[in-house]
Amino acid sequence: MVGRACWLLVSFVLTAPAAVAAQPGGDTEQVDAVRCWRRVSTNAVYVGERFTMDVTCSVVETDTARALLDEAALAPETVDVAPFEVLDGERYQDIRTGPYRFFQYHYTLRVISESDFGDDIEIPAFDITYRIERRLADNPALVGRELRYILPAEPVRVLSLVPDAVVDIRDFPPATFGDAQARVFRANALTLLATFFGVIAVGVVALGVVRVARRRQDDAATPVDGRLSRPRVVQRALGELARVQQTTAERGWNMESVGHALTALRVAGSVAVSGPVAQTRVDAGTPVRDGQLQVRQGLLRPRTAMISSGLTETALTRQLQQMRTGRAGAADTDLARDIGRAITLFTSARYSRNGSLPTDALTRELDTGITQIRRLRWRSAAPVRYATHLRVAANTWWNQVWK
Repeated sequence: MVGRACWLLVSFVLTAPAAVAAQPGGDTEQVDAVRCWRRVSTNAVYVGERFTMDVTCSVVETDTARALLDEAALAPETVDVAPFEVLDGERYQDIRTGPYRFFQYHYTLRVISESDFGDDIEIPAFDITYRIERRLADNPALVGRELRYILPAEPVRVLSLVPDAVVDIRDFPPATFGDAQARVFRANALTLLATFFGVIAVGVVALGVVRVARRRQDDAATPVDGRLSRPRVVQRALGELARVQQTTAERGWNMESVGHALTALRVAGSVAVSGPVAQTRVDAGTPVRDGQLQVRQGLLRPRTAMISSGLTETALTRQLQQMRTGRAGAADTDLARDIGRAITLFTSARYSRNGSLPTDALTRELDTGITQIRRLRWRSAAPVRYATHLRVAANTWWNQVWK
């Protein structure tokens, strides 16, 4: 008798039609197993006009009980909304909060009846079936009998402002789950974009701090004077070498061309090995002396400067030795070595006693020097230079830590 009474009690609980027990925090609370809402984008339409309808439902899903809803009646392919016609529909991704699971269908409808002008016609009520599944301790799940949830009909007026049964005017269509998902995507994209620009801003600030710190260092091997930027100095040397290349191709080599090329190579070589380049402000009509290059800059207030370098073969060899011991990268060493080889050849030709010029070797080294100085123009830019220093410092630190 006791077992039969327990079975009758369980059967009575399973057949409860409107509510299930949720257990938040260990307390038992009666909640509706299924609830649905319907919203339409407008309450007055023309024949053939498209409008949208959203059906949102919440079902309870807990560890001990859940509602098993038959969604076939809500699928866009099978939903019955006559005399309206379903043109399109989609189901949005579920949203879970606490013991509830929310899902939403979005439909695009139109009225196809041509005899209801000025009348209120209803979107039919939805008859939704569901069952309650309960689980007691470790026992198998028990599914209750079939229950029904009726979603009331929704009136829509044809060629009128609002239906007679509506007491409010809804100017804007309600937001859907799809709108929320689109806003989340836009928010994530904007967050990533803001992070990207924030990293760029931090990098610019870091470069500025490094530049200020380097200017305050009293190092004997301070780079090119700040009055002219490194790329500007290298560009002037490259332009002089290009002019010599064109002149020698037309008229051949002479001592004057060798001297001009040697001056430009010395200036570029000083930049390549982080040596000093002398800069002097002069008047526009000041003649250019041997060993100098004239540089003009500025549009509104043009200024003229003379740049020169006293780089010798001994100093270049010493700087290359320091670079090989780790003060610069391998690519800088190769570039400086090629420029240094050209400086050695042009120095020998410029100050030779017999006056003979190895034209083939000069042409070959001039072409090589122009190629390397074009690379130097890019590598001498401030961002690239600071990035190279940071990379070398990081490699040095990592090698020390590894050892």
